[in-house]
Amino acid sequence: MATLLVWQATTIVLTVSASTLFGGRIRDVLALRTPAAGATVYGSAILAMIAFQIVVSIVQFFFVSGDMFIDLRPFVELAIGPNWALALIVIGIGAPLSEELLFRGFLLSALAKTRAGFTGAALVTTSLWTALHVNYSLLGIVEVFSIGLFFCWMLWRTGSLTVPIFCHALYNALIVCLLRFVTLPGAPVG
Repeated sequence: MATLLVWQATTIVLTVSASTLFGGRIRDVLALRTPAAGATVYGSAILAMIAFQIVVSIVQFFFVSGDMFIDLRPFVELAIGPNWALALIVIGIGAPLSEELLFRGFLLSALAKTRAGFTGAALVTTSLWTALHVNYSLLGIVEVFSIGLFFCWMLWRTGSLTVPIFCHALYNALIVCLLRFVTLPGAPVG
């Protein structure tokens, strides 16, 4: 867990440092500005994420014959173990911050300036981000890819990376908290 935290911190430092190359301003390159729609956009983003997760859950319930929670099982031990607070920091803060800054902040902004445009850049960076989750089930990969596109759309719609960072952090932190306090069928109890 500590190794992952160091990797995340290194990714953040390198991404922020790289964003200053060629005279770039960190705030502009990484889209770290106040959303155009103001603070109300966070509530709308949360509602959209809830709707997305409901649809994914319904699809899983009706179309997945096996374990609906297979992709969450590796995180149970982390969430119920003695280092659960560190897991919450790494999964709920470190992962969203490092991943969003690198993929949707730095890489997406750079690729969007090419002939690929924003849409092509969103597909490429979301594919790369999804590759980090390669050990998930097929439905889990589809879910990660879809939420990645959703985060790209939020960045495009609001003009601010803070919205996807906030939503990604909320999503991950809620998963850790749910795993800590809600026992999955067949999961070990802490």
